Amino acid sequence: MSRFTLRSVGVSAVLASALLVSACQQETTSGPVMVVQGPSALEQGLSALRMGDFGRAAAWCRQATGDYNAAPQAFACLGDAEHGLGNRPGAEAAWLAYLDRVPNDVVRRHGLARFYMEDGRLPQAQMQLDRVSQLGLATAETFFLVGEIYRIQGQCQAALGSYQQSLRLDPGYGPSLDGQDRARREICPRQPAPVRRAPQVQDRMTGGGAVLRPGQW
Repeated sequence: MSRFTLRSVGVSAVLASALLVSACQQETTSGPVMVVQGPSALEQGLSALRMGDFGRAAAWCRQATGDYNAAPQAFACLGDAEHGLGNRPGAEAAWLAYLDRVPNDVVRRHGLARFYMEDGRLPQAQMQLDRVSQLGLATAETFFLVGEIYRIQGQCQAALGSYQQSLRLDPGYGPSLDGQDRARREICPRQPAPVRRAPQVQDRMTGGGAVLRPGQW
C-alpha cells in the first residue's frame, strides 16, 4: 500500500471519529433536559406552619416574600408564623402587607380586627371593619365585631343596633344573640319598673250636683 493511500486512510479514520463525537454531542444537547426542582420557599414555609414549627416557617416565608413578584400568600404565611412566635408587630406588618395585595379577604380583615381588639386598639379594629363595609362585603360577623367595639366602649344603643344589623343578615347568629344579652346586662340602663298605685276608696259619691253622704246612697 502506498504512502498516499495510508495517509488517506488515516485522515478518513480521524474524520469518522470527529463526526461520531459530534453526533453524540448533538444527541446529548438536543434532547430534553430534565431539571428536578424541590419545594419552593413558600411551600416549605406552609408545611412548617402546618406542623407548628413557627421559627422554620417564619424563615422560609420571609425568604418567599423576597422573591420576584412574591405570592401574597407568602406575607400571610409570615404573619401567621410571627404571631405563633409571639412577635405581634411582625405579624401585624406582614398581615397588612398581605391585605394591601388582597384587599377583599374578609376572613383576614376580621382576624386583624380581632387582633387589634385583643390589644385594646379599637380605632384600628374599626378601620378594618369599615373597610369591609366599604367593599360591600359586610357579613353578620362584621356587624357583630362592630357591636363588640361599641359594647367595650359602653355605648349601649350603638352596640344593640350593630347586633341587630348582624341578626338581620343571619337571624341565628349566636355571637350576636349573646352580645345583645351581654350589652343589656352590662351597659344598658335598666328601665325602672312602673309604680303600681293602690286604688283610692272614696267614702262619698256625687250625683246631680248634690253631695251624697254615707247612708244616703
